[in-house]
Amino acid sequence: MSSPAVTVTATTSIQEVARLMREHQISGVPVVDDAGALLGIITEMDLIARNAPLRQPYYLTFLSAMIPLNPSEYRQYKEQALQALATNAGELMGSDDLAAATVTSDTDVDEVMRRMLNPKLTLLPVVEDGRVVGVVTRTDIVRMIEQLELELLRRQEE
Repeated sequence: MSSPAVTVTATTSIQEVARLMREHQISGVPVVDDAGALLGIITEMDLIARNAPLRQPYYLTFLSAMIPLNPSEYRQYKEQALQALATNAGELMGSDDLAAATVTSDTDVDEVMRRMLNPKLTLLPVVEDGRVVGVVTRTDIVRMIEQLELELLRRQEE
């Protein structure tokens, strides 16, 4: 776990979020309120998606109305358009199923690794008493695996 976590607030600018991620060499940041409670998460993919060109859905023109041919494609376009217009962390952050994207300091290592198998999760905020106290990243997991492997090698050599 990396503690204290690098966090941002909902009003943090997108430019500042990108700078913090680059400066600290991290793949994402928790977005917290003034009390440190988790509001959402911003990842590198959120920043990339925000700046990717939008692919407009196909429309059918009927009686001067533009009707999307595929409603789910239209919803996805609408979400991408809103993301592209985001000016701060609160507008860009993902907040889907935050419970599945967080752990506590007591969470079993196997459970942490199981959650990290989700390709959308690059970090898991560690929450205690409703506040973000740290994050577990994929790098933390790889570091732990490396240490375990080294320990196994030492034991075999003894």
